[in-house]
Amino acid sequence: MDYVYFYIKLIRFIMKLNLVLIGLVFIAFACGSGEKPAEMEEEIKGSGLPYMGFHDFGPTIKDGKEVMDTIYHTVPEFYLMAQDSAAFTNADVAGKIHVVNFFFTSCPSICPAMIGQMKRLQENTKDIKELLFLSHTVDPKRDSIPKLNAYIKERSLDTHNWFFLYGEKEEVYELGRTGYLVNAMEDEKADGGFLHSEHFVLVDREGHVRGLYDGTKNEQVDKLEQDIRLLLKKEYGQ
Repeated sequence: MDYVYFYIKLIRFIMKLNLVLIGLVFIAFACGSGEKPAEMEEEIKGSGLPYMGFHDFGPTIKDGKEVMDTIYHTVPEFYLMAQDSAAFTNADVAGKIHVVNFFFTSCPSICPAMIGQMKRLQENTKDIKELLFLSHTVDPKRDSIPKLNAYIKERSLDTHNWFFLYGEKEEVYELGRTGYLVNAMEDEKADGGFLHSEHFVLVDREGHVRGLYDGTKNEQVDKLEQDIRLLLKKEYGQ
């Protein structure tokens, strides 16, 4: 019995000693060099805008080299059609900041306000040459390419950097939910028969979702403009 008691005491002592050693190593790492870890420097130097969606950790390419780093959620590949009947894919937005929303032309509720706010944002950001706007219809059965063009003409919308996108509803709904992290679906109980988010989605040059903004409210859309300019200045040096 004495031996059992002795071993129990010894094991407890060793466990306490290990905890002390781990604490000392942590303190030495944090204080020894007087330098902040690289990830802290990136956070301080960056725009401060979040990376939204699921994060992972693994091999990724950074500055042309494969390194272990955080892997942020990225909008998946898509293949849609624009109002001019041309194919529109990820390649068309690669390396460009873009703002995304979902709508349908017969929407009786929030869509008119959203389209009006997107138009205002487009006018206020004419100096940002790379900026693109993407509006996806959630009602492809009725929103044909001719219908989208009639909608554009009725509202005098400028499509030089604003694309009205059409695709199979399953693809568009999946892209909304898993790509841009917003609702897009049929719902017979919703106004007009479709449920879609009121949010404008800010996507950076690399396809990461960096913010969601209520596209029906002036102050939220003004904040979106500020964040676009912040992103350009702090992360892309422009």
